[in-house]
Amino acid sequence: MNQEEKKDNSQQQKDLFQILEEKKIISFQQADIARRRMKREGIAAHQALLELNFCRPDEIYSALSQFSGLELVDLSKIAISEDAKKSVPAKAAHHFKFVPINIHRGVLTAAFANPPTLRDLENLRLLLGKRVEPKLAMADDVSNTLKTIYGLGAETVIKIRESRLAERLSNKEIRYQTADGEKDITIDEDSAPIINLVNQILVDALSMNATDIHIEPFHNSVKLRYRIDGMLQDIPVPEGVRSFHEAITSRLKIMADLNIAERRLPHDGRIRVRAGSEEFDLRVSIMPTRFGETICLRILNRKNVFLGLQELGLEDSDYKIFLKLIELPHGIILVTGPTGSGKTTTLYAALAKIAETRKDRKIITVEDPVEYEMPGITQMQIHSQIGLTFASGLRSILRHDPDIILVGEIRDAETAEIAIRASLTGHLVFSTLHTNDSVGAVNRLIDIGIEPYLVASSLVACLAQRLVRRICPHCKIPDEHITPHIRAEIARFLKIKTEDVRAFKGEGCSKCNFTGYKGRIAIYEFFLLDEELQDMTAAHASSSELRKTAKNKGMKTLREDGWIKLSRGLTSIEEVSRITGNFIIGYDMGEL
Repeated sequence: MNQEEKKDNSQQQKDLFQILEEKKIISFQQADIARRRMKREGIAAHQALLELNFCRPDEIYSALSQFSGLELVDLSKIAISEDAKKSVPAKAAHHFKFVPINIHRGVLTAAFANPPTLRDLENLRLLLGKRVEPKLAMADDVSNTLKTIYGLGAETVIKIRESRLAERLSNKEIRYQTADGEKDITIDEDSAPIINLVNQILVDALSMNATDIHIEPFHNSVKLRYRIDGMLQDIPVPEGVRSFHEAITSRLKIMADLNIAERRLPHDGRIRVRAGSEEFDLRVSIMPTRFGETICLRILNRKNVFLGLQELGLEDSDYKIFLKLIELPHGIILVTGPTGSGKTTTLYAALAKIAETRKDRKIITVEDPVEYEMPGITQMQIHSQIGLTFASGLRSILRHDPDIILVGEIRDAETAEIAIRASLTGHLVFSTLHTNDSVGAVNRLIDIGIEPYLVASSLVACLAQRLVRRICPHCKIPDEHITPHIRAEIARFLKIKTEDVRAFKGEGCSKCNFTGYKGRIAIYEFFLLDEELQDMTAAHASSSELRKTAKNKGMKTLREDGWIKLSRGLTSIEEVSRITGNFIIGYDMGEL
């Protein structure tokens, strides 16, 4: 940088601070701090302000646009021309941090994260063979758009190719270096490119609050998908990743302490990583397929699982019921729902509450696997390969004088029988069961071989739950398209007039990845067995009879709890219907 460029840069920094001060977005003291940080680290003014977080990014870029004279564009509302994309190599786009928008009469319109210098524009003209008309876009938008059009890790894939690693990787000659002890997923430009590529995938998934990462090989491609808020989303990957798939698999095996030489059998392992101040556990599952090993990583966030009972989304009445249930001296409390419905989070919240309020009670769990370490609670990991099952583990637990027992899952008659015997001998037992609703748990226990009278005398409550997606608060709008049937159903349950029914939906924005949803909240269904329902259970009443009686006593269904969440603007009609709707099979389906 020559003296003239340094002078221009200094003038730009000064003027940008002045603009923000005049708009009363930052104070004089904040501007002074930012100036000192800028000089100390040799970065631009807007970058210093972004790092210090004195104001919002949109305010900084609005002022930067005013000073630089470049139009500020919203990339989420602009269609990227295919010709523009093909005319710009991924390496150039990442190096200069810009998104090609369109080409008109030999002029490329591009959105830059940083105002380009005259030298940058001249270099691009020589590189691309065309003049560049610059615009300005927010850095996060540029980064996300580059990932969309070129694929995640495109820059890293380019480096691998340029360093002639591609051939070595395909020949399985790459050697990995791993540090002992805690593994760090911080991206280091000096690290091996394949390690960097794996780290980018992990960091990207964590930043998007994904719960699962799927890496699936096919004949000529690799599909990368994240499960976000319960839904799978395709993540673009650059061309040529297929040739690195075995290297990616080997890297993850090393991180999970698995045998990299074995490619014929399924693998299961665990990786503990740290991202900033947060710790994550990754459950690794690798399975052989026709085109190579497919990978599934389950992301377990310690922050998300250790929620208090009041943070679960329970209504006030349900919260009071739950508090009374966990104070019971004995009995079985079951939590039902499919995989990924938040059962573990609910059970951990209950145990944490008991451990906090009742220091005189001993709590022991038997889990497969132990997902999170809970202070003050004894936890056992089952190992079926050596004969340590839920049933054998539960027998051992009973010899250790517990007051509260958590059985990870009731899978068979033996486990169910021991759990029931434990509840009848003065223990409070928590467990999970895979049924569609709360009432179905009763006959499920009977079906696996438990006598109805034992179920009636031991089971005190069944709690069914599901997770529905929250409407994104940034793009929340009223939903004007409510069908008369749904409107009438909501009005009938909420006891309001049909014209007073209000609903919302997410329009879709960059904050929610254009899904309209961000985050999830639980909906619940409590089935409490009073004396009448216990008698009906002992008489082997059907699920429909039990449900009808429970509803007459005031039981609120999953769907009805969903309508309560809807009335508060937390979720949408589409979500409640998707999670709780019952598909009716019949010969008149074509008329639906």
